[in-house]
Amino acid sequence: MKLRLRTAHFVAALALAAIAAGAIGWIDRVPARYFPENEVDRKAYPLRRIDLPYPDDRQGVDYYGTLRMELRINERGDVDRVQVLGSTLPPRYRDACVKAFATARFEPALREGRKVKSVKRVEVRFAPPVRGLGRDS
Repeated sequence: MKLRLRTAHFVAALALAAIAAGAIGWIDRVPARYFPENEVDRKAYPLRRIDLPYPDDRQGVDYYGTLRMELRINERGDVDRVQVLGSTLPPRYRDACVKAFATARFEPALREGRKVKSVKRVEVRFAPPVRGLGRDS
């Protein structure tokens, strides 16, 4: 009876070891880090156009500014994090742009044929309309 019990424990221990080895192998195949764009074969790109809020309360003053962001996009195409790297936009417009990118869906980056987490840097520029080039000028 004791021999049978020891054999059962040994078999159970071997099974657990095999499961653990398989889990470690799976973890090695799925990188936890976010790859920069220069380390992926195909960069992440938005699935749809990202509509940004344009300042509508300019009160007759042409408005312009720049927002630089870093997006962390996971292997499912969701944005995990948006970090503002620099901005000359008023906080209200900056926050609206960040929200637009944070809720956007992306086709994830590819590395060696697999979908991976990636880092994407984005720069948004608001510029005043160019006057004198249209028909109504």
